[in-house]
Amino acid sequence: MSERFTIRRATPDDIGVLVELRDAMLSEAAEDGVLRDVSEALGNTREYFEEKLPAGEYVCFLAEVEGQVVGVGGMVLFRKPTLPQSPLGLEGYILNMLTLAEFSRKGIASAIMREMLASAREAGAGLVALKATDAGRRVYEKFGSRRTRTTCS
Repeated sequence: MSERFTIRRATPDDIGVLVELRDAMLSEAAEDGVLRDVSEALGNTREYFEEKLPAGEYVCFLAEVEGQVVGVGGMVLFRKPTLPQSPLGLEGYILNMLTLAEFSRKGIASAIMREMLASAREAGAGLVALKATDAGRRVYEKFGSRRTRTTCS
């Protein structure tokens, strides 16, 4: 299989694969002891994506190799009181970052991150937050992440 990948923004047609990937992430986190009882969260994933993806409140990018989804990253956009770094009060929160193991270390997560930050800037977000895992910390630090927030500029 070629290692060339493409990045594209998810559409409502992708909700099925988004649900599968998120459910797999949650189940894996539960098995590893990172999360407890995920059964209710697993049941509500589709409903959330069906509402928030078309509304633009959840932005998601997919990485594909030969039509197969090999990576994903999502971002929730929300408003809160303004800050000097976020004069519109619009911020993003990055979550659901995943690259399939056989495709890791090929720049996929970085490419997805670039797209999400560009999308946040285009929407007018001043800040983006995330909670990095040890595995993802290196990628986020390349984009200026300090602890849990990075500016979109």
